[in-house]
Amino acid sequence: MTSLTRSLTKFGLPVLAILAGAAVALAPLGVSAQPPAAPAGGRGPAAPHGPHEFMDATVKDPPGALPDPSRIILLLPNQIKWTGNKALVYGDPTKAGDPYGVIVKLAPGQFSTPHSLANDRWVYVVSGTLWVSGSNAAASYPVKADNFLTNVAKTTFVDGNRAGATEPTVLMITGVGSPDNRIMSDYSTMTTVKASDPAGAAPNTASMTITPVSLTGNQNLYGGGQGAAGTQTEGTPYGVIQTWTPGRYSSPHYHPHPRYIYVLSGTWWATSSSLHDTRLTYPIPAGSFVQDLPKGIHWDGNRLGDPQTTRLYISGVAPASNVAVDEDGKERTQGAPRD
Repeated sequence: MTSLTRSLTKFGLPVLAILAGAAVALAPLGVSAQPPAAPAGGRGPAAPHGPHEFMDATVKDPPGALPDPSRIILLLPNQIKWTGNKALVYGDPTKAGDPYGVIVKLAPGQFSTPHSLANDRWVYVVSGTLWVSGSNAAASYPVKADNFLTNVAKTTFVDGNRAGATEPTVLMITGVGSPDNRIMSDYSTMTTVKASDPAGAAPNTASMTITPVSLTGNQNLYGGGQGAAGTQTEGTPYGVIQTWTPGRYSSPHYHPHPRYIYVLSGTWWATSSSLHDTRLTYPIPAGSFVQDLPKGIHWDGNRLGDPQTTRLYISGVAPASNVAVDEDGKERTQGAPRD
C-alpha cells in the first residue's frame, strides 16, 4: 500500500471514489461518459425523456438531417406533382371508400360545373377567395381564406375563382372516394363573372356549411379529430388544424395509421429520430406535404426564435392515437407523448 493510500484510508475516505473523482477532474474538456444534460431553461416535459434530451435549438442553429423516408415521406413545394391546377397527394377520389386529398390552385376565372357527390366533401380555403353556390357563378358567395366548408353529400354545388380576382385560390380538399367524383377533371370551365360583380346569398346550410378557423390553437374540422384509440370508429375520416408556437414540440411517437399533413403557414420542424433533441429537427416550409407512415417514428414542432406560428392541416382515418417510444424506438410502458 502506498503512502497516499495509507493516508486516505486513515481518514476513512473511499480510495476508489477519490481516484475516480480526480480522473474526471483531469479529463480533457469535451470528454464525458454520457451526453451533457440540457441547459437550464429547456422547454422539454417536466420528466426528461432521456439523457439525450435537448429542447433549446433555435432557428439560427444548423438544421437536422432530412427525415427518414421509411418513416416520413416529405414533398417540398417544388416536388409536388401537378396535373393542371390539381395535385392528388393521397388516395383515389373515384375509388369507393378510399380517403383522398387534393390540393387545388384556381386561377382567376376557373370554375367547376354544378355537381353532387355520394359522400361529404371537405374544403379548406388556404389562400385567396373561393366563390360557392348551389347553382352558378353569378349567384356565388365569397368564402375567404382560413374558412372550412363541407359540401353535404347528394346536394348540388359549384365553386371556383371569379374572373378579375387579384390572386389564385388555393384549396386543400379531402373526402371519401366514390365513382361519381370527377374532381381530377373538374375546375376546367371559365367564367366571365367578375369578383367585382354583386355577390350572391350565403348558401343554404342544408347543402353547404362554412366555418371560420382560428389562426391560433387547434381545431377539429370533421370526424372525431385525433382522439385516442377506443374513442373513434375504426376507419372514420378526420381533419384537424394544429398549431405550433415557437419552442413547442411533441415527443417521439408513431401512429397506427398514416397521417397526411399540409403545411399551411410558417416553418414546421420535424424529425424521424427517436432522440428528443431539437437540434435534429429539419425545416419544412409552407406549401409542403408530408405523410407520416404507419408506425413511422417521428416528432415535430417549431424552433425557438421563429417569428411565425406553424399551422398544419392534418387528415387521416381513426384511430389517430399517439404511441410513445423511448430513445431506442421501443414503445414506452409509461407516459404518453405530448400532442
